[in-house]
Amino acid sequence: MTLSEAIKTRRSVGSFKSNPISDEIIEEMLESARLAPSGGNAQNYTFGIIRDESLKTQLAQAAGNQMWIASAPVVIAGCGDISWDIKDPPEDDFGLIVNYLRFGKDFVNTMKEYPDRRALMKLWHNGSPVIAMEHMFLTAVSHGLSACFIGYLDVDRASEILSLPDNLACLFLLPVGYTDEISGPKTRKSIDDISFHNRWDSLTTTQ
Repeated sequence: MTLSEAIKTRRSVGSFKSNPISDEIIEEMLESARLAPSGGNAQNYTFGIIRDESLKTQLAQAAGNQMWIASAPVVIAGCGDISWDIKDPPEDDFGLIVNYLRFGKDFVNTMKEYPDRRALMKLWHNGSPVIAMEHMFLTAVSHGLSACFIGYLDVDRASEILSLPDNLACLFLLPVGYTDEISGPKTRKSIDDISFHNRWDSLTTTQ
């Protein structure tokens, strides 16, 4: 299957067959995650491969009692390293400078003073595993599998279930398996609806 075919075939599904997933496919998914880009090449993520039925059930409960999650033969736990705290680096730190530029000093300085540091770092690092997990998703699709991103999650409870150290938080789940659904065609906006060329005001002058 080509990359284009995997992208066109990809669906988020909520029902899985009980067929197991081979270790070879899981290893290929992990390799695709390892090769994914990350800010500053920090690779500030790690992934749990959850096959244990009890743990899958507990994670499904932590995800708002979405018990269908536990039916997947494998649930990937997308964990972010939340140890980098924006209040710690000196003013000439490149990461801090970038965040000043992106979000403004007033906002960043407010974040520096927020009292619940763990809550803030979960938010700040929320996107850290996402690109790598999408690589994993597309790799799964290339093997005839499907999956679904789960962000509706009690992050602290999921992290506790997985016995994660304090510097890690389970930010997303990715149940993976052979779908038990029949998917219809994708409904998406047109390319014109999601893009512009050069300047936004060109939309009004070219249409």
